[in-house]
Amino acid sequence: MISKYNIKWHIPANIDYFISTNQTGNSKGKYKHANFSKKVGDVDKIVDKNIIDLKDQLHLKHIAFMNQTHSNTILRVAGRDSYLDCDAIFTENRNIACAVLTADCIPILITEKTGSIIGCIHAGWRGLKSQIIQKFFKHFSTIPPHDFRVLLGPCISQNNYEVNDEIITNFLNYSKRLKKNTQGNYYMDLRHIAYDILNELGITNVTMSGACTYNDNFYSYRRDKITGRFISLIWFKNDF
Repeated sequence: MISKYNIKWHIPANIDYFISTNQTGNSKGKYKHANFSKKVGDVDKIVDKNIIDLKDQLHLKHIAFMNQTHSNTILRVAGRDSYLDCDAIFTENRNIACAVLTADCIPILITEKTGSIIGCIHAGWRGLKSQIIQKFFKHFSTIPPHDFRVLLGPCISQNNYEVNDEIITNFLNYSKRLKKNTQGNYYMDLRHIAYDILNELGITNVTMSGACTYNDNFYSYRRDKITGRFISLIWFKNDF
């Protein structure tokens, strides 16, 4: 069984979600235990086994994955078990779960109060810079912002995310989320910048994880360099 990160998110009864940790699974060595990415050096067959095990565990038929490249490309999911070249997806298809893989970036899960749509976003500093969050919600101009329900999953904490001036110049509007250190670099608070962006859009029903991928039971690229990716999933329950 793939171990679950427990966080309370109040969403419609027809929607469910899951965030994995790296405590159990089939991957070994630097990728232990539940790596869901085929782009980081793990054995594809083992990754497939992790995916199959999770599908069985959650009773899911189809998962839409993304070939994440830190872009601001957003796609509607139509196919099943797709690998799409984008960093955000959404769907109204009740037979497809949406997945985002991370190892320090923010996994963002989205639905709205009636449970009519689901989606997810992969957001690192590049995605935030290119306004992937703002662009995502432009697809839903008919839904009032206060109707959305958003979960900001585990990501790297500010104290472990040191960046230089070149990156910081893109986020000067969020100076309260930046902390200068004695080396002249900055500690950047990714999760609260995302939170601020959502609030600017009028989206205030936001649940935010306090877990740090660098310190807790998750993969962290900043900590390990060669490592796996944990999964954050959202889907429609088929018994509704």
